Amino acid sequence: MVFQGVYGWSAGISGLAYFGMITGQIIAFIVVVLDNPRYAKKLAANNNIPVPEWRLPISMAGGVAFAGGLFWFGWTGYTGRIHWIVPVISGAFIGFGIFTIFLSLLNYIIDAYLMFAASALAANNFMRSLFGGIFPLFGTYMYKGMGIQWANTLLGCVAAVLVPMPVIFYLYGKRIRGKSKFAPAPDIAQDKRRDEEARVGSESSTDAEAANEREKNKEQ
Repeated sequence: MVFQGVYGWSAGISGLAYFGMITGQIIAFIVVVLDNPRYAKKLAANNNIPVPEWRLPISMAGGVAFAGGLFWFGWTGYTGRIHWIVPVISGAFIGFGIFTIFLSLLNYIIDAYLMFAASALAANNFMRSLFGGIFPLFGTYMYKGMGIQWANTLLGCVAAVLVPMPVIFYLYGKRIRGKSKFAPAPDIAQDKRRDEEARVGSESSTDAEAANEREKNKEQ
Protein backbone atom coordinates (compact mmCIF):
# COMPACT_ATOMS: atom_id res chain seq x y z
CA MET A 1 0.00 0.00 0.00
CA VAL A 2 2.90 2.39 0.62
CA PHE A 3 5.56 1.56 -1.92
CA GLN A 4 3.25 0.33 -4.68
CA GLY A 5 0.17 2.43 -3.92
CA VAL A 6 1.78 5.71 -2.83
CA TYR A 7 5.20 5.66 -4.50
CA GLY A 8 4.08 3.75 -7.58
CA TRP A 9 6.74 1.05 -7.50
CA SER A 10 6.27 -2.24 -9.28
CA ALA A 11 5.59 -5.41 -7.31
CA GLY A 12 9.16 -6.62 -7.78
CA ILE A 13 10.84 -3.35 -6.85
CA SER A 14 8.60 -2.75 -3.83
CA GLY A 15 9.91 -5.98 -2.27
CA LEU A 16 13.31 -4.31 -1.96
CA ALA A 17 11.84 -2.02 0.71
CA TYR A 18 12.09 -4.97 3.10
CA PHE A 19 15.85 -4.49 3.17
CA GLY A 20 15.26 -1.83 5.81
CA MET A 21 13.57 -4.37 8.06
CA ILE A 22 16.21 -7.00 7.26
CA THR A 23 18.94 -4.53 8.24
CA GLY A 24 17.24 -3.93 11.58
CA GLN A 25 17.01 -7.66 12.23
CA ILE A 26 20.70 -8.14 11.40
CA ILE A 27 21.59 -5.35 13.84
CA ALA A 28 19.37 -6.99 16.47
CA PHE A 29 21.09 -10.34 15.87
CA ILE A 30 24.51 -8.73 16.40
CA VAL A 31 23.31 -7.05 19.61
CA VAL A 32 21.95 -10.35 20.95
CA VAL A 33 25.21 -12.17 20.15
CA LEU A 34 27.31 -9.46 21.82
CA ASP A 35 25.04 -9.46 24.87
CA ASN A 36 25.14 -13.24 25.33
CA PRO A 37 28.50 -13.31 27.23
CA ARG A 38 26.95 -11.02 29.86
CA TYR A 39 24.12 -13.48 30.37
CA ALA A 40 26.52 -16.45 30.39
CA LYS A 41 28.65 -14.85 33.14
CA LYS A 42 25.61 -14.13 35.31
CA LEU A 43 24.35 -17.66 34.75
CA ALA A 44 27.69 -19.21 35.75
CA ALA A 45 27.85 -17.03 38.86
CA ASN A 46 24.36 -18.23 39.80
CA ASN A 47 25.24 -21.95 39.82
CA ASN A 48 23.88 -22.26 36.25
CA ILE A 49 20.38 -21.56 37.54
CA PRO A 50 18.60 -19.26 35.07
CA VAL A 51 16.79 -16.13 36.15
CA PRO A 52 14.28 -15.42 33.36
CA GLU A 53 14.22 -11.69 34.03
CA TRP A 54 17.82 -11.44 32.82
CA ARG A 55 16.47 -11.98 29.30
CA LEU A 56 14.29 -8.87 29.28
CA PRO A 57 16.54 -5.76 28.96
CA ILE A 58 16.95 -6.18 25.20
CA SER A 59 13.18 -6.44 24.73
CA MET A 60 12.79 -3.13 26.57
CA ALA A 61 14.85 -1.39 23.89
CA GLY A 62 13.11 -3.42 21.20
CA GLY A 63 9.66 -2.33 22.37
CA VAL A 64 10.58 1.35 22.13
CA ALA A 65 12.15 0.85 18.69
CA PHE A 66 9.14 -1.10 17.39
CA ALA A 67 6.57 1.47 18.54
CA GLY A 68 8.67 4.36 17.23
CA GLY A 69 9.17 2.61 13.91
CA LEU A 70 5.41 2.20 13.42
CA PHE A 71 4.79 5.93 13.97
CA TRP A 72 7.74 6.80 11.74
CA PHE A 73 6.57 4.55 8.90
CA GLY A 74 2.98 5.75 8.99
CA TRP A 75 3.72 9.46 9.00
CA THR A 76 6.50 9.42 6.40
CA GLY A 77 5.03 6.91 3.95
CA TYR A 78 1.52 8.16 3.34
CA THR A 79 2.11 11.30 1.27
CA GLY A 80 4.62 10.27 -1.40
CA ARG A 81 6.29 13.68 -1.05
CA ILE A 82 8.90 12.40 1.41
CA HIS A 83 11.85 10.54 -0.11
CA TRP A 84 11.28 6.77 -0.12
CA ILE A 85 14.44 6.15 1.92
CA VAL A 86 12.79 7.66 5.01
CA PRO A 87 10.02 5.05 5.41
CA VAL A 88 12.51 2.35 4.38
CA ILE A 89 14.79 3.36 7.26
CA SER A 90 11.85 3.13 9.66
CA GLY A 91 11.74 -0.56 8.77
CA ALA A 92 15.11 -0.95 10.48
CA PHE A 93 13.56 0.07 13.80
CA ILE A 94 10.56 -2.17 13.23
CA GLY A 95 12.79 -5.11 12.31
CA PHE A 96 15.05 -4.50 15.30
CA GLY A 97 12.02 -4.40 17.59
CA ILE A 98 10.41 -7.54 16.16
CA PHE A 99 13.60 -9.61 16.45
CA THR A 100 14.61 -8.52 19.95
CA ILE A 101 11.08 -8.77 21.39
CA PHE A 102 10.42 -12.15 19.82
CA LEU A 103 13.74 -13.75 20.78
CA SER A 104 14.09 -12.41 24.31
CA LEU A 105 10.49 -13.20 25.28
CA LEU A 106 10.70 -16.74 23.88
CA ASN A 107 13.85 -17.24 25.96
CA TYR A 108 12.00 -15.78 28.95
CA ILE A 109 9.23 -18.35 28.54
CA ILE A 110 11.76 -21.18 28.26
CA ASP A 111 13.68 -20.09 31.37
CA ALA A 112 10.47 -19.53 33.32
CA TYR A 113 8.77 -22.85 32.58
CA LEU A 114 11.79 -25.15 31.99
CA MET A 115 10.37 -28.70 31.64
CA PHE A 116 6.95 -27.22 30.77
CA ALA A 117 8.44 -24.86 28.18
CA ALA A 118 7.14 -26.86 25.18
CA SER A 119 3.55 -26.42 26.33
CA ALA A 120 4.10 -22.73 27.13
CA LEU A 121 5.66 -22.12 23.71
CA ALA A 122 2.82 -24.00 22.03
CA ALA A 123 0.29 -21.75 23.75
CA ASN A 124 2.30 -18.69 22.73
CA ASN A 125 2.50 -19.86 19.11
CA PHE A 126 -1.24 -20.60 19.07
CA MET A 127 -2.13 -17.09 20.21
CA ARG A 128 0.37 -15.47 17.83
CA SER A 129 -0.93 -17.54 14.90
CA LEU A 130 -4.49 -16.68 15.87
CA PHE A 131 -3.78 -12.97 15.64
CA GLY A 132 -1.75 -13.52 12.48
CA GLY A 133 -4.72 -15.28 10.90
CA ILE A 134 -7.37 -12.78 11.99
CA PHE A 135 -5.58 -9.50 11.28
CA PRO A 136 -5.48 -9.86 7.45
CA LEU A 137 -9.27 -10.21 7.48
CA PHE A 138 -9.67 -6.56 8.48
CA GLY A 139 -6.20 -5.01 8.11
CA THR A 140 -6.66 -3.84 4.52
CA TYR A 141 -10.06 -2.32 5.31
CA MET A 142 -8.60 -0.56 8.34
CA TYR A 143 -5.77 1.00 6.33
CA LYS A 144 -8.10 2.08 3.51
CA GLY A 145 -10.68 3.46 5.93
CA MET A 146 -8.37 5.25 8.35
CA GLY A 147 -5.51 6.05 6.03
CA ILE A 148 -1.97 4.76 6.30
CA GLN A 149 -0.89 7.42 8.80
CA TRP A 150 -3.79 6.96 11.22
CA ALA A 151 -3.89 3.17 10.97
CA ASN A 152 -0.20 3.06 11.81
CA THR A 153 -0.81 5.55 14.61
CA LEU A 154 -3.39 3.18 16.08
CA LEU A 155 -0.95 0.25 15.92
CA GLY A 156 1.84 2.45 17.26
CA CYS A 157 -0.32 3.46 20.23
CA VAL A 158 -1.08 -0.18 21.00
CA ALA A 159 2.64 -0.97 20.82
CA ALA A 160 3.46 2.06 23.00
CA VAL A 161 0.97 0.94 25.66
CA LEU A 162 2.71 -2.43 25.75
CA VAL A 163 6.24 -0.97 25.97
CA PRO A 164 6.25 -1.07 29.82
CA MET A 165 5.36 -4.78 29.92
CA PRO A 166 8.98 -6.07 29.86
CA VAL A 167 9.82 -3.54 32.58
CA ILE A 168 6.91 -4.76 34.71
CA PHE A 169 7.97 -8.37 34.30
CA TYR A 170 11.59 -7.41 35.01
CA LEU A 171 10.57 -5.82 38.31
CA TYR A 172 7.76 -8.17 39.40
CA GLY A 173 8.28 -11.29 37.29
CA LYS A 174 9.88 -13.25 40.11
CA ARG A 175 6.90 -12.55 42.38
CA ILE A 176 4.48 -13.55 39.63
CA ARG A 177 6.39 -16.75 38.85
CA GLY A 178 6.45 -17.63 42.54
CA LYS A 179 2.64 -17.88 42.49
CA SER A 180 2.50 -20.12 39.41
CA LYS A 181 1.92 -23.87 39.69
CA PHE A 182 3.73 -24.52 36.42
CA ALA A 183 6.83 -22.33 36.78
CA PRO A 184 9.47 -24.38 38.67
CA ALA A 185 11.41 -21.23 39.71
CA PRO A 186 14.68 -22.84 40.90
CA ASP A 187 16.12 -19.35 41.29
CA ILE A 188 13.48 -18.53 43.91
CA ALA A 189 14.20 -21.79 45.74
CA GLN A 190 17.92 -20.96 45.72
CA ASP A 191 17.24 -17.48 47.12
CA LYS A 192 15.17 -19.02 49.93
CA ARG A 193 18.01 -21.46 50.76
CA ARG A 194 20.51 -18.62 50.84
CA ASP A 195 18.25 -16.54 53.09
CA GLU A 196 17.78 -19.51 55.42
CA GLU A 197 21.53 -20.20 55.51
CA ALA A 198 22.21 -16.55 56.22
CA ARG A 199 19.62 -16.55 59.02
CA VAL A 200 21.02 -19.74 60.57
CA GLY A 201 24.55 -18.38 60.24
CA SER A 202 23.51 -15.14 61.90
CA GLU A 203 21.84 -17.00 64.76
CA SER A 204 24.91 -19.23 65.20
CA SER A 205 27.16 -16.19 65.26
CA THR A 206 24.93 -14.52 67.84
CA ASP A 207 24.93 -17.65 70.01
CA ALA A 208 28.71 -17.90 69.77
CA GLU A 209 29.12 -14.26 70.76
CA ALA A 210 26.76 -14.77 73.71
CA ALA A 211 28.73 -17.84 74.82
CA ASN A 212 32.02 -15.93 74.61
CA GLU A 213 30.51 -13.12 76.63
CA ARG A 214 29.39 -15.55 79.35
CA GLU A 215 32.88 -17.09 79.48
CA LYS A 216 34.44 -13.65 79.93
CA ASN A 217 32.01 -12.86 82.74
CA LYS A 218 32.92 -16.11 84.49
CA GLU A 219 36.62 -15.36 84.25
CA GLN A 220 36.05 -11.92 85.73
